[in-house]
Amino acid sequence: MDVVYLALTVFLTLNPAPMTFDPAPVQVGPTQAHRATRAVKADARDRADRERRRWRAERRRIRAERRAEREREALRAAAARAAAQAAPSPSRSYSSGTEQWRGLCGAYFPGHVDEALYVIRGESGGNPRASNGICRGLFQIHECHASAFRRVTGLPYFDGVYDPTANVRFAAYLSGGGTNWSAWSVRP
Repeated sequence: MDVVYLALTVFLTLNPAPMTFDPAPVQVGPTQAHRATRAVKADARDRADRERRRWRAERRRIRAERRAEREREALRAAAARAAAQAAPSPSRSYSSGTEQWRGLCGAYFPGHVDEALYVIRGESGGNPRASNGICRGLFQIHECHASAFRRVTGLPYFDGVYDPTANVRFAAYLSGGGTNWSAWSVRP
């Protein structure tokens, strides 16, 4: 009997086919916790979308304000230039060496003619051939600006810097039309 029992035990253990048929597992829907998690994520996405839309609208509003401010500033600057050009007489009078360049400066420095003449008087005294070795011309343009001088005026630095028109034109470029005199030691 022991041998039969042993054979039956081995047979049942080694048999790969189950003795009974197992039913398929039952499909279970999402749990309550899973549904709650999905709802939280959906709410977070909605909040993020609303915040993104609000942020974009704020950026558009700021850009519009900046654009309007730039336009107002341009109008104020235009009005100031018009008022400066409408002024019938110069507010300062300079020596004849400097004063002879008023018309040329008026063409390149609208609204900043007196400032330009002040710099000319201090830098060269109105002498277009003035030189201190490294700075030359009416506005005493430094050699370090040679490549920019050629690009702006179309003339080589060492020849063109003594040309009053080219010198004034480059000074207008360098000073932003008379709004930034930081490149000169003489400042209005």
